Amino acid sequence: MKIVIIGNGIAGNQVAFTLRGQRPDLHICIISAEGVPEYDPCSLPYLLGGEAEKKDIFRKAPEDYIRHNIELVLNNRVVSIDPEAGTVTTDKGLEIGYDRLVLAHGGSLFIPPIEGINNPGVFSCKQLPEAEKLHAHKGTRAVVIGSGAIGIEVAEALKRKGYEVYVIEVLNWILPALFDEPTGQRLGEALREYGIHVCTGEKVLRIKGTHGVTGVITDKREIACDTVVVATGVVPGTALAKTAGIDTSRGIQVNRRMETSVPGIYACGDCVETIDACTGETAMFQLKHNAIEQGRIVAENILGKNKNYQGAHAFARAHFFSTHAATFGKTIRGTECLLGKTEVIEKENGKDYLRVILLDGRVIGGQAIGKYADIIGLLISAMWKKEDINLMKHNWKTLSRTRNPGKFPLIRLGHIFGFGV
Repeated sequence: MKIVIIGNGIAGNQVAFTLRGQRPDLHICIISAEGVPEYDPCSLPYLLGGEAEKKDIFRKAPEDYIRHNIELVLNNRVVSIDPEAGTVTTDKGLEIGYDRLVLAHGGSLFIPPIEGINNPGVFSCKQLPEAEKLHAHKGTRAVVIGSGAIGIEVAEALKRKGYEVYVIEVLNWILPALFDEPTGQRLGEALREYGIHVCTGEKVLRIKGTHGVTGVITDKREIACDTVVVATGVVPGTALAKTAGIDTSRGIQVNRRMETSVPGIYACGDCVETIDACTGETAMFQLKHNAIEQGRIVAENILGKNKNYQGAHAFARAHFFSTHAATFGKTIRGTECLLGKTEVIEKENGKDYLRVILLDGRVIGGQAIGKYADIIGLLISAMWKKEDINLMKHNWKTLSRTRNPGKFPLIRLGHIFGFGV
C-alpha cells in the first residue's frame, strides 16, 4: 500500500513516522513545496533574533527520511488531486499515485488588501526562506502588521537586533485570538516597557515606497520605516481539497477518524476544521499539540485501528523578553454562542494576573501572566474533570480539612481563588 502525504510539517511527519514505526512494509511518500526537511516554524523568530542557529530549528535531517525509508519529494507543490485515478499532480508536472492520501499542507499567510503590500522591504516570518530574507535585510525601523504570537515574537527579535519597532493591531489589544482585552492590555503595556511602540485600534492603509519601504500610513498617523513584517494570521489551505471535491468550510472538513468526505483521503493539522474537545462546537485551533494528535489518529486509522479523535483544544504560551503568559480554552469572546451562565474570576498581584472563565460554575478557559502562568496546569485539569468551582467554594470548609491527596489540587486552586479568606 502506498501512502502519499502532502505537507512536510509537524502533522505530515507525525503521520509518516507513526506509520513507519508500525508498518515497515508500507511505501510512504511525503511531498513538500519547500526544499528542506521538517523544521519548527515557531522557532523562526528565534533564528531572526539570533537566539537560535539555523541548524537548531530543524526537527528532521535528510538522513532521518533515508533511515526510515520514507520518500521525500521536495520543491513540488501539489496543485490537483484526482480521486478516481488515485493520483496527485504537482506544479512541476510530476504525477504520483496513491492508495491512501493525507492532506497536511497547513495554510498560507493571510495577505491583507493594503496598497504597497508587495513592495520590496515587506516580509513575513511564516516560512524559512522568508525568515532568512528578513534576517539578511539591513534595516533600522520596522512596522509589524498584526499582533498574534508570531507578530509579537518578530517584534521582540527585531528589537533585539537594534530596530525601532512598531506593532500595529486593528483591535484594541494585542494577541486578540489568544487573550481577552484585560489580559491583552496588560501584555501590551509590558511590551511598551521594553521599548516597542504598540499601536492598538489602528488600521494600516498604505505602505509607502517604490524600490523599498519608506513608511506606513495608518488611519491615525504616518510612520517612517524601512521594513514591514506582515503577521496577520494563517488561512487554512482548502483550494487543493476542492480540486478533489472534498467538503470544506473554514477549513477541510473531517469526521472523528480524520477522514474527509472523499474515501481514502484524510486530513490533519492547520488545514482542518474539527471540534472543540470541551464544548463539542466546530473549532479550528491551529496549534502544534493538536496537529501532533491529529497526525497520530490519521496514522492509526490508515492502519485499520478505528480510532476516534476526541477534539482539539486551545493552549498556548506567549513569551517576550522577561514577560511570560499562558492561555487555554475559551476566551470570553468565544462564549458568546454558548448557553449558560458565564462568570469571570480575576486575581491580580502586581504584574501577575489571573483570569478564569466559568460556564455554569465549570472552568472552560483561563489566562495568566507571570507567576499565575505556572499554575495553569491546575486549571486545565479542573476543566477536563469538569469540576464545579462554585460547589467547591460552597463546600470549602469541608474540602480544606480533607487529607485525601486526590483533593489537594482543588485545595490549592481554592487558595489561589481566595476561598475562605
